[in-house]
Amino acid sequence: MRTSDGLHGIVTDAGGDHRLWFPQGRTRIRLAIVVPLDEDLMIRLNSIRRFHRLLTGGPVRPIPSLQALSSSERHRAILMLRAWDGAASGASRRDIAGVLFRSDFSGLSAAEWKSASERRQLARILAEARAMVGGEYLTLLREHSHRRR
Repeated sequence: MRTSDGLHGIVTDAGGDHRLWFPQGRTRIRLAIVVPLDEDLMIRLNSIRRFHRLLTGGPVRPIPSLQALSSSERHRAILMLRAWDGAASGASRRDIAGVLFRSDFSGLSAAEWKSASERRQLARILAEARAMVGGEYLTLLREHSHRRR
């Protein structure tokens, strides 16, 4: 899809779609991947190798079981993304909580909202989301035994 900020595309994969953004739009570019040389280098290289196989039509192995997210981890990650997107778009915390927890909090008084368990739960979700955006997302790719809880 062409937009004012470039070209957006999706490469489908059974292990999860890859979303791409090419800021130049119509300009022909050569693809490159920038890889930080840090303690997560092997995780990054394995992901790059899987993606390259997908692009070139080679056999793509499943995500290693030690890196695959459990259904509860996947659910939590989705909640974090939805909450972060809501906050980034300017939604109030009450509105975000209403969407995430499928409840209407607009009728609560300030004191009731302050003591609501959903308000505290949303604060934890947003704090986790902030950490993920700040680089903590790599913990999702590390072996289960090394993930922080």
